Formats: sequence, structure tokens, C-alpha cells
Amino acid sequence: MNSATDVVFVVETCQNCAEHGWNTRHDEAKYSEFFKKVAAAIIDRIPNAIIMKNQIPKAYLPYDIYNNLVPNEDESIPYY
Repeated sequence: MNSATDVVFVVETCQNCAEHGWNTRHDEAKYSEFFKKVAAAIIDRIPNAIIMKNQIPKAYLPYDIYNNLVPNEDESIPYY
């Protein structure tokens, strides 16, 4: 993210589906394809948008819009 005026969309998808396949029937390829289609649709309508997949900016936490379940204490990485 470059500035406070950037239009950012965070798309969260399931990942590492093979690790929890014992209780789900997830197909990780479908999630990847869904992300590509959603990102393309957003960019089609908002060309300067920034689309992020499973990367929640640490700067979003003070706004209580995410329940971060995966801590990241590394200050050099700006995402969870």
C-alpha cells in the first residue's frame, strides 16, 4: 500500500486445504480461481485498486475490522 488514498480490497480464501481435508471437501484450485475472477472484476471497475489475497495489513487492526487469529510480530512484514 502506498498511501492513505489507495483503494485496497482484501480477499480472504481458504488455503492449505489438503491439511484439513479430513473434515472438508475443499478444492484449493477453486478458491484460487475465485480470487482471480473477483480481482479481475474489481480491477475492471476500479483500475487503480490494490487487490490482496490473504494479506491483512497490520494498519487495519486499530479499526477492529478483522479478528486476527494468526499473530505476526515481525515488524518488517506489514501483513498478517
